[in-house]
Amino acid sequence: MIRTYKCRVKLSSAGHERLGEIFSMSAELYNAGLESRIDCYRKTGNGRSLYDQYKELVQVRADLPEFEAVSSIVFRGVLSRLDKAYKRFFKHGGFPRFKSGRRWRTIEINDRCWRMLKREGNKLVLKVKGLPSIVVKPSRELPPNALLKAIRITRKSLRTEVALSYELPEPEQVGEARNPVGIDMGISKRLTLSNGETVEKREIDRKKLIRLQRSVSRKVKGSNNRRKAVSLLAKEWQRVSDKERGYLHRLTAEIVKMYDFIAVEKLETKKMLGNKRLARSISEQAWGKFITLLNEKAESAGVKIVAVNPKGTSQECSSCGAEVKKDLSVRTHKCSCGLVMDRDINAATNILHRGITIAGGNVTRMAGRMREKLEIAPARPRTVYGSVN
Repeated sequence: MIRTYKCRVKLSSAGHERLGEIFSMSAELYNAGLESRIDCYRKTGNGRSLYDQYKELVQVRADLPEFEAVSSIVFRGVLSRLDKAYKRFFKHGGFPRFKSGRRWRTIEINDRCWRMLKREGNKLVLKVKGLPSIVVKPSRELPPNALLKAIRITRKSLRTEVALSYELPEPEQVGEARNPVGIDMGISKRLTLSNGETVEKREIDRKKLIRLQRSVSRKVKGSNNRRKAVSLLAKEWQRVSDKERGYLHRLTAEIVKMYDFIAVEKLETKKMLGNKRLARSISEQAWGKFITLLNEKAESAGVKIVAVNPKGTSQECSSCGAEVKKDLSVRTHKCSCGLVMDRDINAATNILHRGITIAGGNVTRMAGRMREKLEIAPARPRTVYGSVN
């Protein structure tokens, strides 16, 4: 099980300048490797392997002192990235493109990582030949260095970050599920749980983003003022993204702690974004990120999570199983069996039923229990998680 810990770093101004030089050298090597592959194919009709380019790197380091001064592991990561781009091209299309040194922002290290992260007193320091000394500031306790498999140094708009990837042992699975839940993802409510709890939809405050975007549009292309305006816009988007990611981490962690069996929808988000009226609202809810983080946290906690086909979950009655046709504008589910409830809660309950069936359990429709609830009060969604702008 691979888990990645993202950490902030402390770096001097000279260190930032040195990192910029390494990024430029990495882009130069990437472009040279890509050109070598293209020329080889044009002349011989055959491609070049990653191993061939590793051998070429030895000659490059012998001829150029600036490359010799940096660990070969750093540049092997560059060539591995090019090789992955070629493999994606043959599988999915999209030929690799030449990279600008100004836009290269990542250093990948995939070999002998455990030797580079060292403890010096109370500090955790990343030391790689040719790179500046980087003080890593983790927000939580890290696994042992022996489990470290990859290091990625990334310069973002607001800061430089280090991502540490560890190979952790598989956790023990939770036994019999005693507190299952189904989750319906929507637009009017971001999440609706089968027990009636809801998560408010996400709405991005775009006032500052719009103002910064207009500022970029007014600047002359290629000018320093435009470059500064683009940087400010990128920083604001980074703040929005970081705030949302932190919120999703807290939300998914809370769900995994509360429930020991989770059923979710298997949505085709890319196809849904083809709807021009709903595309922005769908993308704002970040269902894909939510499912990814929920899967990771559930796996780490040993909690069973099942993805089900969402087709018909809002039309089917969760009490008797009858089909009740209704448009998207109809927000209340009313069935001839007497069940009246919010359509999203009904859909979440059906998702839970399908998840239990896939997991091999027995589904009881609980019609009697539903009617008992209706006699007291109609089921209504209750917001228990805050939202984020």
